[in-house]
Amino acid sequence: MKKLFIFFLCLYGASASAQEPIAIGCDNEKLKSEPGKWLPQPKDEVDLSSSRPSAADVAGAKTVFNKMGKLFQEQYNPLGVDVYNYLTHFSAPGSLYSNSYIYTLSNFRYLCINGKRARNAEAVSSSVTINPVQTSGGVQFRKMDVYDQSGKLSSEVDNTGGFYSLTSTQCKGKRLPDFSNGYHSFQSGGDYYVWITYEGKMPYRYVSRKEFLEKQVVIGEAKLKEKNKYYSSKDWKELLDLLPENKEKLLEGKESELSRYEDLLESYRKDLRKDSAWLNKIAVVKQETVSDVYRYVFTTVDDPYMSAVPIMPNPDYYNRKLPKWAPQFMIIDISWSEDFIGKNIRKVIDNNIEYFKSILVNQ
Repeated sequence: MKKLFIFFLCLYGASASAQEPIAIGCDNEKLKSEPGKWLPQPKDEVDLSSSRPSAADVAGAKTVFNKMGKLFQEQYNPLGVDVYNYLTHFSAPGSLYSNSYIYTLSNFRYLCINGKRARNAEAVSSSVTINPVQTSGGVQFRKMDVYDQSGKLSSEVDNTGGFYSLTSTQCKGKRLPDFSNGYHSFQSGGDYYVWITYEGKMPYRYVSRKEFLEKQVVIGEAKLKEKNKYYSSKDWKELLDLLPENKEKLLEGKESELSRYEDLLESYRKDLRKDSAWLNKIAVVKQETVSDVYRYVFTTVDDPYMSAVPIMPNPDYYNRKLPKWAPQFMIIDISWSEDFIGKNIRKVIDNNIEYFKSILVNQ
């Protein structure tokens, strides 16, 4: 038995010794600088929520995709990854002037697994979205409706003021974006964004204080109408009958709630009576309690408590005579921009801003 134990001990030692050089030879840090390769390109795809564009629009999108692919394959040398690019067609809801489609660069990182080099099955992807109506950072370039398709008050308007907005993230340096040079860049969390536009033009427009206040009134009236409808409903009456001992408190709660909505409405209507010079300024908002009413108030973009700069689509930005595939606006999103993968892609982007601007079809 003793000899058998020694035999297995020696066998284990030999096995461990044989595996040790492999473990030492695989180093995750060294893998970051190991040359990678371009993998075969998948076929273009259509987003699940979209229908396939016309053959002409597909062909046009592919020409743009191939231009970008040529740039990246010439200037982006994959290190620590294998990579491929692909095209996704996406019908942009709310866009009447253009088709949206996405150039995606998928990077599959090298890793040490069980002492050997392997490739991560999950990709770190960066993208260029052509003619977007929204960004992965949450900014949307379309109108927000007060009512949903069923005619009910949309849940989306509750905490947004009824508008999609820029935040302090997009207003870097506490200033509104400057598109005089045809692009705007900023960091958001781990991602780096570049918006490519026509020089001096914006694909959105700012909302005036008057427009913002008018929408608060519409939303407030809709909420008050829904509350009054509930308090006139069978469900409310049944609740009062079911809890007779709490009827007085329930009625007090009803009056208090309705009063809050009415006070909020009156607060916005009062602002709408101010002079036109004040009302026509760009709306920059935050939320505060004013005279016991919690509401949106106007501020400036350099206010540290600024929450939003409401925006609306700018139809005048787009040339509607161009085919829908024609690039008129682009958003570049570099994921994990502080990681070595994102840093390598960002170098290509930052060195080729003028190239990306040149892809936009002239007006």
